[in-house]
Amino acid sequence: MIFLAVFFLSLSSITFEVLLIRVFSISQWNHLSFMVISIALFGFAASGTLLSILDTRKKGWEKRFSSKGSVAFFIILYTVTAITSFTVLNIIPLDYFRLPFEPIQAFYLLSVYILLSLPFFLTGLITSIAYSFLPEKTGFVYFASMAGSAFGAIIPIPLLPLFGEGRLIILTTLIPLVLIPFVRLRMPSSQSERNDMQKACSRNKHLAFIASGLVIAFISVILISLKGGAIIQVKPSPYKAFSQILQFPHARVIESVSSIRGRINNIKSPYIRFAPGLSLKFTGMLPNQWAIFKDGDEQFTFYNLSHQKDASFSKSTLPFLGYLLSFNPEHVLLLQHGGGSGIPCVLASGARKITIVEQNPQIARAIRIHYSLPVVNQNPRAFLARSNKRFNVIHVENWGTSIPGAATLNQEHLFTIEAFTEYLKHLTEQGILIISRKLLLPPADSLRLWATAYSSLRSLEIKNPESHIALLRNWDTFTLIVSKQSFQKTSIIKDFARNQNFDLVFLQGITKETANRFNIFDEPYHFLEIQRISHAYRSSTEKAFFNDYLLDVSPQTDIRPFPNRFIKWSRLKEIYKSKGSRLYTLFMSGEIVVAVVFFEALIISILLLVLPLFTIPKKEKKIFSHILYFLSVGAGFMFVELFFIKKYILIFGDPVISFTVVISGILIFSSIGGFFSQRLGHKSLRYTLIVLFVFLILIFLGFDTIVHRILGFSGIFQYIVPILLLMPLGFLVGFPFPLGMRYLLKSPGQRAHAWTANGCASVLTSILAAQIALSIGINAIIAFAASAYFLAFLVTVHGFRGSKNPFSFCSRHFQGFFKLL
Repeated sequence: MIFLAVFFLSLSSITFEVLLIRVFSISQWNHLSFMVISIALFGFAASGTLLSILDTRKKGWEKRFSSKGSVAFFIILYTVTAITSFTVLNIIPLDYFRLPFEPIQAFYLLSVYILLSLPFFLTGLITSIAYSFLPEKTGFVYFASMAGSAFGAIIPIPLLPLFGEGRLIILTTLIPLVLIPFVRLRMPSSQSERNDMQKACSRNKHLAFIASGLVIAFISVILISLKGGAIIQVKPSPYKAFSQILQFPHARVIESVSSIRGRINNIKSPYIRFAPGLSLKFTGMLPNQWAIFKDGDEQFTFYNLSHQKDASFSKSTLPFLGYLLSFNPEHVLLLQHGGGSGIPCVLASGARKITIVEQNPQIARAIRIHYSLPVVNQNPRAFLARSNKRFNVIHVENWGTSIPGAATLNQEHLFTIEAFTEYLKHLTEQGILIISRKLLLPPADSLRLWATAYSSLRSLEIKNPESHIALLRNWDTFTLIVSKQSFQKTSIIKDFARNQNFDLVFLQGITKETANRFNIFDEPYHFLEIQRISHAYRSSTEKAFFNDYLLDVSPQTDIRPFPNRFIKWSRLKEIYKSKGSRLYTLFMSGEIVVAVVFFEALIISILLLVLPLFTIPKKEKKIFSHILYFLSVGAGFMFVELFFIKKYILIFGDPVISFTVVISGILIFSSIGGFFSQRLGHKSLRYTLIVLFVFLILIFLGFDTIVHRILGFSGIFQYIVPILLLMPLGFLVGFPFPLGMRYLLKSPGQRAHAWTANGCASVLTSILAAQIALSIGINAIIAFAASAYFLAFLVTVHGFRGSKNPFSFCSRHFQGFFKLL
């Protein structure tokens, strides 16, 4: 019974976690998904703390808690808390942007945190009880937990389009209830106790459990069907573009489709106007428009272009300069990631052949139907890796999120040095690269993209890269133009800027007076800073410039691909002042939110780990080395998962697909490893850790080459090969935890405390890994994973010998750990 309970609760709780991440992506912003992960893992950890304390107060608890009646009660309680917490989350007016102004938001946040952690607490409770009660079968418990979690990560893929986020959450929380009818409460063994009254009591309990399950199912049906499921319908954040456009007159949602990639909403209104980079001198009529939104943001606009002249408005936009410089382009490549204004530009240019690449399948289908144009539904980087074609123009359209800073944690590979190099290699000799973005103050994105273009040109051994770059702006957007050949005649650029009232930000030979003529700032900030960075590159002092500048504007690479991340922690006070000393502006940055969540997680982890130590009698030995072991193993496992998730985003082009593939793959393979660990003795623990450490070092040294090779694979091989690469490492990481549970620990209380340590380490690691990737790079994550498993190995070497002074043990090995890092 308990193995099935672990399996089904793990399946349901992981599905619940994945769907909560989707809910927060829609109703809040992507960076709050870290809060969901911390909530889930803390629920698991808190269950171990409770059992550790209980072990010192009441002996024999594990037999009572592992009885069929107790397990059935916990399953029912899990379903009740999961449905209740989600319903409250959907009703409560949580808005973390208002946190600095409304103290009630802190209460809402705390309430949501506690309520959402309860289902995971109950799942962790059953799993921890299984480990404590069945120490000789930890491999089987691990297999049930990991296999259930793997299937739970896969379930949303086929079911989300059918039910949507809210209904699917309710339905999947009911899954563990299938065990309730099969519960047969154990009868007393003594003959004298087997009387009719006790039989009736046992039968009544069984019927009560079944009745409770039926009542919960009935309430769930009401929630799903009442007012068309309005109570559980997930609503987008009011700050997102979708919510803003819904305020327009006669705005209506035509279609709404959910999938693992995100929720797609089609909205129509006669008042939608989207033409970024449009000249203020334009006096014509814009064509009618309608829009698609992904998770309430990332607007993609469709234009009703009955005739070619309907697209003529795009000739007055910043990006069209690239098409003028190309002189009637033969073949244009348009890489779409939101926006939609690039398509009218291409059509207005009269290009004879157009290739559009769109990652999202729903949007790609809509483009194909609306414009009757061929669309490649593929990751843009994978498309370029496989294509040997040359294009006259490559136009990259990616305008970002509605609120600057909300995409800080978004990993994108369209604006790295490697991506720019691929663009330039796929241009004809007279080819043009066009990139348009939102204009930021202080100057940030424009500086980074200019520096990225310069670095890419230099990597291709192009002399005088500055003569190949032009940058123009209006009042809120800018366009970067990069030419394969140097701009010999700059008159086209200057005339275009003058005729459309655009300001030149960078063009070799222009002066300060020509850089701030039409869209006037107090100073030509962008021009001045790009002049500084240009001088720094010419004098080979660009590193000094990037170190001294207020923001992090250094070019991004595929190892650190976060184009929307600009914060320098060493300059945080100055950044705060530059934002007008307004605290709420800092909360718009996902990196700040992650830092706040990390310190919150650190405090709670310390409490969860320390509380059981105060309840242990003085005569009992406190084995700190064992706790250190499970902290290391938990951290190592999570570092491995997050490394592959972030690495595979380059391959799949979508973080959600990468997350699903890696989580399900590693959990399945690690569950198999846990199953086989049942056959191994205690000596194999150290051997496993050493093999794991060596394997991780090899990945650190050579995995980048493998990833870039996979980019060139086509079709199903792009999925099969990455999954196969997860197999050996996933199998190996499945050994340390169950083997440690079986051979390093002696009492149920110790195993429960180890479960807490593993959960706390997972929480802190999941948050810390994001900051490591942002600050150092993705490859550093696997180095931390190797260091964590090496520390676990050192603990086992010392742990089997015993420790007279556990504090000196921890101190020595922590010093060695940090030296290794």
